[in-house]
Amino acid sequence: MKEKFLQWSENAANHRHAMRTLFWVSFIESSLSPFPVYFLVLFILAHKVQHSWQKVALVATVSSVLGGLLGYIIGFYFFTTIGQSLLDFYHFQEQFNNFGNSLKENQFWILTLASMTPIPYKIITIASGVFAINIPLFLLTSILGRGLKYFIVAYVTQKYSIKVKEAMLETFWSTVIIFLIILFVIFYFLLK
Repeated sequence: MKEKFLQWSENAANHRHAMRTLFWVSFIESSLSPFPVYFLVLFILAHKVQHSWQKVALVATVSSVLGGLLGYIIGFYFFTTIGQSLLDFYHFQEQFNNFGNSLKENQFWILTLASMTPIPYKIITIASGVFAINIPLFLLTSILGRGLKYFIVAYVTQKYSIKVKEAMLETFWSTVIIFLIILFVIFYFLLK
């Protein structure tokens, strides 16, 4: 499955509609899809096509935030019919419950940090709707978190090109674990 998704991402990145595909994949990933967007960002920039890293990051950020609003709506209005089904399908109920309990205590920091991590963003968006998080706060933290994530990935990819793509593919899980450890340490000290 991972290999097929990577191959699809590489093909989509080379297509003339790569930015439209990035928009829709990023939009859907924020509320429905399990596939990470940053591989598509990596492939688009690694091929040195006509898109600037800023444009790629901006499209990924804007569409992710808009898709996050769909997740929020699912959580707020349709949790029992759609949201619960998505959580059950992806086996995210435990993460969702843990996130909801923590969210009630530190909304700004949790939403901002969680939207930057490899934690599936759909958990954050649906939970934000279920727990009726203030929409301006939700949008602000989504823009900050998703923006930082995509602008950093796009900048580093543009700067180091194909080396980043190869490194990310080879060290995917160790990178995720190190990133999570760093974020948890930062999060721990912020809560203290």
